[in-house]
Amino acid sequence: MQTTPIYRHFQKVLHPLQQEIQIHYRTCGDHEKQPIILLHPSPLSSRFMEPILQLFGQTHHAIAWDTPGYGDSEALASAGKTLEEYVDCLTYFMDALEQEKAVIYGSATGAQIAIGLAKKYPQRVNKLLLENVAWFNDEELEEMLKHYFPDLSPQTDGSHLSRTWKIVTHLFQFFPWYDTSSSARLDIPTPTIEVLQAIFLDYLKAGKGYANAYIAAMQNDKPEPLKQVKVPTHILVWKGSMIYRYCERLMHVEFPKNIHFYEVDAGMDNRLSRLSNILLS
Repeated sequence: MQTTPIYRHFQKVLHPLQQEIQIHYRTCGDHEKQPIILLHPSPLSSRFMEPILQLFGQTHHAIAWDTPGYGDSEALASAGKTLEEYVDCLTYFMDALEQEKAVIYGSATGAQIAIGLAKKYPQRVNKLLLENVAWFNDEELEEMLKHYFPDLSPQTDGSHLSRTWKIVTHLFQFFPWYDTSSSARLDIPTPTIEVLQAIFLDYLKAGKGYANAYIAAMQNDKPEPLKQVKVPTHILVWKGSMIYRYCERLMHVEFPKNIHFYEVDAGMDNRLSRLSNILLS
């Protein structure tokens, strides 16, 4: 894949509560081209989006923000415990960048923010391109809300660091990460130590509020909100995803004709190639 430069920026965004926050974001590609805004999973940052940012930057003006409270973006004064808070902030961010309308790409938490944006502000969305859109049943959701988000507040003995590292390494071995049974074991490649370290640092940057957007998005992971989206929506179901079995469930649900699913074999090349094809279609 051709390497396209990535640039980093900060943008002041004025929230309706009169809170001015700094949003950090990365860009790639010609700013004269059609914009695509990338929304990352929690509790990560736009750094995690760099391979896709470069891919989309070949044909679009690709913009990847750090969700408020994550990466290098300041947190919302409200703590950001509802999906709507992030949706509204995204529109203020778009306004600040003079982006009236854009293609929106989102993965996991980012996908749920994108769905929320398309529902509330459909006039701001050309189309959605989504990954890791899951469906957790009530029992699964209740269980994960009990165990998936331990307190990672800094401790004087540094125990929060070892706890965080355990989560990061288990993420790619089991889903949910705390379930080490054979039925939860994942058959996916283990990332390099450099990737694990970067994810670890994103957890630390997010701090004690690392679960806020994560929980808000997970509670939205069900068919009903998606059915309310009226804009063209394209959802990649990648067999290499750690939550593939939860995403695949949605392919058996009847959705409006504007919502399309694409199942893709494991392998990063397969995933990136299909994403590029869908974006240009």
